[in-house]
Amino acid sequence: MLNNTTTATGPDSAHPGDPGSAASAPPATPGATRTRRVALLVGLGVLALLGWIALAPLDEGVPAAGQVVVDTRPKPVQHLTGGIVLKVLVGEGEAVKAGQPLVQLDTAATAAVHEAVRQRYYALRAAQARLEAERDGRSTIHWHPDLQASGATAAQAHMQTQQTLMLSRRLALDAELNALSESAQAQQALLRSTDTMLQGRFSQLALIQEELSNTAPLVQAGYAPRNRLLELQRQQAEADTLIAELRGQRERAQRALAEIAQRRLQRQSEFRRDVQQQLSEVLRDVDADAQRLQAAEQEAQRTEIVAPVDGHVLGLAVQSAGSVVQPAQKLMDIVPVGEGLLIEARVQPHLADRIQAGQPVDVRFTAFAHSPQLLLEGEVVSLSADALFDPANHNSYFLARVALAPTAAAQLGDRTLVPGLPAEVVFKTGERSLLTYWLHPLTKRLAWSMKEE
Repeated sequence: MLNNTTTATGPDSAHPGDPGSAASAPPATPGATRTRRVALLVGLGVLALLGWIALAPLDEGVPAAGQVVVDTRPKPVQHLTGGIVLKVLVGEGEAVKAGQPLVQLDTAATAAVHEAVRQRYYALRAAQARLEAERDGRSTIHWHPDLQASGATAAQAHMQTQQTLMLSRRLALDAELNALSESAQAQQALLRSTDTMLQGRFSQLALIQEELSNTAPLVQAGYAPRNRLLELQRQQAEADTLIAELRGQRERAQRALAEIAQRRLQRQSEFRRDVQQQLSEVLRDVDADAQRLQAAEQEAQRTEIVAPVDGHVLGLAVQSAGSVVQPAQKLMDIVPVGEGLLIEARVQPHLADRIQAGQPVDVRFTAFAHSPQLLLEGEVVSLSADALFDPANHNSYFLARVALAPTAAAQLGDRTLVPGLPAEVVFKTGERSLLTYWLHPLTKRLAWSMKEE
């Protein structure tokens, strides 16, 4: 040892040829030896400390403030068209079940609109069924299933109205067609009588012509008077005239029959064309009214606002009856129960490049004041693709979502995490020595100062 070497005495320690060596080295005192030892230990400690500062790895991380949130986020409760509040059925913080009524809106306006649309829809469906029966020439009406399934008095009334209308229209058409049929029958009777008269006149003319052919030679021979010949010729001329008149009468009767048949066909065609035109209009309107009725029924059902999921009421915006709800206004939030919990942390934009999915984190909950040493592990689930803006603080931030490790439940014990609980999150970014940490600002400033302007 160094101490033993420096304190050695005696004649054997003197060098040969150095006559004053024993007398020139003063003896070491115990205090000096102790001082040297302390200095040596301090030096070694300083060297060890400097080595630790320069070489020992320390965890490095990015701190951020966060809070516990539901994995699927609170469910907003809104109303599409708004209205007037009739009754508020829940209170702030109350536990609700999915489908449970939350708020009832006044149904007077929606009920009136729904009834008006339904009345028009039933009327159009009944008219459609009647027109289809008239188009097909049926005596019975095949009613639409919506009318048959409806037990409403209005539907039955519209069906009865269309049944009566169909009967009256059928009677009116039949009356017109019957009148034309009677006219046709009269013309046919006239035609038959004309044919009978023509046959008689033809027979009469044949007899006159036969008598005339027999009388003419006798008159030429002087055995018969000429007046008899002239009388027969006059009768022949009268018969020809009557035959011509009867033929004209027969032609007129035939034309009348053809006109009556044409008028009958035309009236039937007009009736069918009118039915088809009305049916086209009704079908167009009934399709539109079917959609209106569906919308009105949905609107009537939406007067009772129900909970979308099991959970608790948060941020109740309507408190009493008579409040006016604007379209798409948020009435409250439902915080789901049984959903997984995450931690949302706000990361400063200049540190966001050091955060990525899957990165380990340490989480501490400041609300657990009696367990400040409680530190939970987790990892980053996602980081927002772009910076978000907080209008309240006028600050930008990146939103990181953190999931706790499976071991967190055992570490928490009887402590319960609830949405809104504040948390401190440290994103682990690696390791570096304390010396590197101290020198980082200096090297960064030097790097900037050496850049050319």
